[in-house]
Amino acid sequence: MSKTYWLQREKLCLQRKIDYGKEGSPKNKKKYSQAQTEAANKAAENVDPISYSRINHVFENKVAFDEELAALLNEIQLSDVELMGRYKVICPHLNDIFKSIFPECQTFSFGSTVAGLSFKECDLDIYMYLGKIGVPPFFTQPNLPQQVMTTVIFRKVRKVMYSMKFIFADIIAIPKAKTPIIKFRYLPTNVSCDISFKNGLGVYKSQFLKYCALRDIRLKPLMLLIKYWAKHFGISGGGKISNYGLVCLVIFYLQQVDLLPPLLELQKNCIPLIINGWQVNFNEETPLPPSSNNNSIPKLFHEFFSFYANFDFFACILCLLDGNVYAARDFAHPSELPNYMQRYQNFVIENNNRKLDVERPMCVQDPFELDQNTTAITPERVRIAFQRCCAFTVEICKTASEDNYNNLLKMLFNATPPNLIPPKKKKKTYKSVITAGRFVKAGLPANFEECEDIVDKEKYMKENWYHVVFNLIRDIYEMVFKLQVEVILDHETEQKKIQALSRAHTESHHKITFHCTGNKCVWRNRKKNNRTFLDVQLSALEKEAIVSDRVLEQLQNQQNDDAASTQLNFTCTLEKADSVAVMITLNDESNNSRSVFRQFECFADSIMAKIIEKTLLHMLQFHKTYSQLLQNRQP
Repeated sequence: MSKTYWLQREKLCLQRKIDYGKEGSPKNKKKYSQAQTEAANKAAENVDPISYSRINHVFENKVAFDEELAALLNEIQLSDVELMGRYKVICPHLNDIFKSIFPECQTFSFGSTVAGLSFKECDLDIYMYLGKIGVPPFFTQPNLPQQVMTTVIFRKVRKVMYSMKFIFADIIAIPKAKTPIIKFRYLPTNVSCDISFKNGLGVYKSQFLKYCALRDIRLKPLMLLIKYWAKHFGISGGGKISNYGLVCLVIFYLQQVDLLPPLLELQKNCIPLIINGWQVNFNEETPLPPSSNNNSIPKLFHEFFSFYANFDFFACILCLLDGNVYAARDFAHPSELPNYMQRYQNFVIENNNRKLDVERPMCVQDPFELDQNTTAITPERVRIAFQRCCAFTVEICKTASEDNYNNLLKMLFNATPPNLIPPKKKKKTYKSVITAGRFVKAGLPANFEECEDIVDKEKYMKENWYHVVFNLIRDIYEMVFKLQVEVILDHETEQKKIQALSRAHTESHHKITFHCTGNKCVWRNRKKNNRTFLDVQLSALEKEAIVSDRVLEQLQNQQNDDAASTQLNFTCTLEKADSVAVMITLNDESNNSRSVFRQFECFADSIMAKIIEKTLLHMLQFHKTYSQLLQNRQP
C-alpha cells in the first residue's frame, strides 16, 4: 500500500479499510475510539499551521506596513529556538546511528533551514555522505548505474530505520526521483525529513542563499514575504514553481537593482572547489561597493512584481552567475557563450551535448550547476498564474502606495485574484497498443503452409493479422459496445459506410479510422450477467456480445433519461506500427461531460485486449479464419 499505482494516468489512492463493527458492540468500542483519535490526529497534522485563515488575527489593529510585516514573520518564520531544539539535533543523531554501517558517514542539512528562509513545521533536507567504508567494493567501478547504487544504499538505510521504530516513522523511499530520497518522520522532535545520497551540491547552494539573505537587512524579510505570497496564492510547491526556483527569481531581481552581486564576482578571487565539474565555493568576504538602492521593503516588494508581471519568459534565460539575461538562442551554441561559461561548455562536450533545458515555460539557470534549469518543472499554466498574480499584486501595491503602503498585507491576502490559474485542458485522447506476439498466425487458412500461390508468406501472414485485428476491433465496437461504426480510410474527407473491411482495404491503408456513436451503457451490471458459457465453439467476442445483449434487456425497463445521459461520440484510429502491432487512439468528439467518455475508456481498456487475445487464441485452437468465426452472426 506504500507503493504508487496508476490506472489510465490517474493516481490511485489506497487506504486500509478499518472495520469498526457495530458501534454499540463493547468489543469494538475501544478500536472504534482509537481509530477516531488516529484519524483526528492525522487530520490535524495535515492542517497548514501558517495558512492565512489561521493567522489573520495578528493583523488586527496593525496599520503600518512594518507592523504588519513584523506580525506576519512572527507567525510564519521558524524561530531560532525551534531550529536549535528540533532541527539542529537531527544530523548529529543520524551520524551516530548510521556509523555502524557506514563508518565514514557524515550528514549535512541544507535547504531553507540553512538559508534562514524556513517556515514553521517545514521539512528538513539532509544530505548523507557515505564515504568508502561500508559500501560494496563494486561501487568503485566506473560508469556504475545510479539505480544500482541507489538500490543497495536504500536497502541498507531502510533496514536500520525499520529496526528503530521509536526514532523513525512514515518511511517512504522514492528511488526513481531525479534526486532519489528517503522520506521519514524523526519522532524525537516530530520533524519530517528528506534524506538524499546523490551529491552535496545542495549544501553549497544553501550557503549561497544564506549569504544573499544576510547581505542586506531588508532582504531576508523580503524573501520570506515573497515565499509566503507564492504559498498563499498556490504558485509554489510540488508541480509548480519550486521554492528554490522562486528564491532564484528573487535573487536575480535583486541583482538587477544593485542589492546583490552576481555569483561570478564572489568566485573570481578564491581557489575553485570543484564537485561534479562545477565550482561550488565562493568568497563571502569579497569587498563590494555599497549599494545605491535605498528603497524600502514594500517598495522592493512592489517592484519585484512589476519586474516579472510582463517578463518575456519564452525568449529570456535568467542567469544568476553573471546577473544577465540571455536569449534562448544563445545557448544553442555553447561555444559562443562568454569565457566564464567555460565549465558549462566543457560539460556539454563531455556529456554528449546535454545542454541547459531552455525549452520550458520558464528558465532560470542554476548559479552552480549551469546545466540545470531551477524552474524546469514549472508547467505553462503555472507560469501564466504566476504572472497574473504578479500583475494583480502590482495593482494592490499601487493602491496601497498612495497611503505609504499602510494595510498592504491585509489588502493583498484578503483579496482573490481573478482567473488565477487557467483550467487544465481535458484529456480527450486515449492510446493503447495491440501486439501480434504468438497470435500472428491466427486466422490463416488451414492449408496456408501448402499454398504455392502465395509468393511472400511472411508478408501475407502479417497482412492477414492486420486484417483480422482491424475487423475484430470494429466488431467489438458494434457487437459488444453496441455502437454504430462508420469507416474512414486514411485522410478521406468523405465518410462512407463499409459493411466489411476487405483485405484490399487493410493492405493498402496504413491508417483506418472508425467514427463511433451510440448511447448504450453496456459497462454496468456485466458481472452478474457474465455466466459461464459451456459452448466451446463460442469465441470470447461472441460470449461478450451475449453479455451485452443481456445487459441491454435489463436497461429496457429503465427510463430513457439514462440513455440520454450516456451519449458517446468518438473516433478510433487504428495505425500499423513498425513491428507487427496496431496502435489504437481514441479521441472524444462529444461536447458532453468528460465523465461518460472516461467511464467508457476504463471499460474499453479493461476488456478489449482480453477479448482480442482470447478470440485470436480461439481461432488458433479451432483453425478458424475470421469469416468462419462469425459465420453464424445475425445481420
